[in-house]
Amino acid sequence: MKNISILASLLVALAFISCKNDKKTEKNELQEPVKKEEAVTKKDVQTDKPDNTNVKEFLWDNIPESTLDIGAYPYITPPKGMIVDKDGSESFEFDKLEFFDGNTFFVLDGRVERMQIKMEGDKEWQQYLFDKSVSEYLKSIGANLIFEGQIPSELTQKWGDSPNAIYKHMHEFYGADVVNHPVSFYVLKTADKKIAFQVSSNSKTISVVENKAFVQTIQKVTAEDILKEITDKGIATLHINFDTGKSRIKADSYEVISEISKMMKSNPELKISIEGHTDNVGDASSNLKLSKNRAQAVLMAIVEEGINETRLKSEGFGQTKPLDDNTTEEGKAQNRRVELRKI
Repeated sequence: MKNISILASLLVALAFISCKNDKKTEKNELQEPVKKEEAVTKKDVQTDKPDNTNVKEFLWDNIPESTLDIGAYPYITPPKGMIVDKDGSESFEFDKLEFFDGNTFFVLDGRVERMQIKMEGDKEWQQYLFDKSVSEYLKSIGANLIFEGQIPSELTQKWGDSPNAIYKHMHEFYGADVVNHPVSFYVLKTADKKIAFQVSSNSKTISVVENKAFVQTIQKVTAEDILKEITDKGIATLHINFDTGKSRIKADSYEVISEISKMMKSNPELKISIEGHTDNVGDASSNLKLSKNRAQAVLMAIVEEGINETRLKSEGFGQTKPLDDNTTEEGKAQNRRVELRKI
C-alpha cells in the first residue's frame, strides 16, 4: 500500500513538471514573434535618415563685430621662438578655405595665406606654447572660436568616394591634415572685413583668408590691342596656353592666333619676332629648347592663317628673362609667355 502511494506521488510530480514545461514552451512560442518584431522595428529606426531640420547654417550676422586693433594682413605672426617656413608656405591673391562650425561647412574666398610654422634653430616643436599663444592672441583681437577638435569622420568621408578624392578635397580647402588631426577654426569680423583662421598645432600650420569680392581680370585679346601694344611699347606680351612641358598649342589659344593674323593682314608692312619664355621649373637647357619650340609652333600657326613666313621669325629664351618672381605660382604664370617684338 505504501509503494502504491509513493508511485502515485511520483506520477503527480511528473505530470506537474510536464505541464510546467508545456506552459514554458507555449510562453516562448508566444514571445518569439514579439522579439522578431521588435528587432525589425529597431532596425527600421536605425536606417531612417537623420532629421536635419535643426541644423543651423553659419551666418556672419551672428558674429559680433570687433572694434579692436587687428593689425595688418595676415593678422597673425608665429609666437616668439617660431618662424614661418617659407618652403612650406603659400600665398594667394585669390583662393578659398573651408570651415566647420560644428554643424555645417562653409567656404570663404579672397586673399589667402597658408603658413607652415617651425621652431627657430630647428629646436624641438613646442605644441602647448603654440596652442596657447595662438588662441590667446586671436581672442585678444576679437576673433571667435567656432570649432575646436577633430571633424567627425562620417563628415569627412563625404568629401569623396575614395581616400584620394577625400585628400584632394582636404588639400584644396585646408592648410592642415584635418582628416587625421584636430583643428581650430576662428572667425573675425570688423566693420569692413571678414577674416577666418585655420589653426593646427599637429600640422604646425596657420591658414588665413580675408574675404574679398572676385574681380574678373581676363579680357578678350583683339588685333587692335596687340597692334597698340606693339606700336606703343615695341613689344606685345601674350599668354598662349600649351600642353604641359610640350609645344602643342591648346585649343583655347587659337583665338589669340587668329587675332595676331588679323593684325598682320591689316598691317602688311609689319614684321615681328615671336619670342618664347618659360618659368624656372625644370632643367634650364630643357626650358630653352621648349621656349624655342613653342615660339616656332606659334609662327607655324600664324603661317597657316595665311601670313607669309618671310614676315616672321622665332626665338626662345627659356627662363633667362623672367618678368616676375618665380617663387610664387602667380609669378611663374606671368613668366610663361610669348612676346611679339616689332622688327
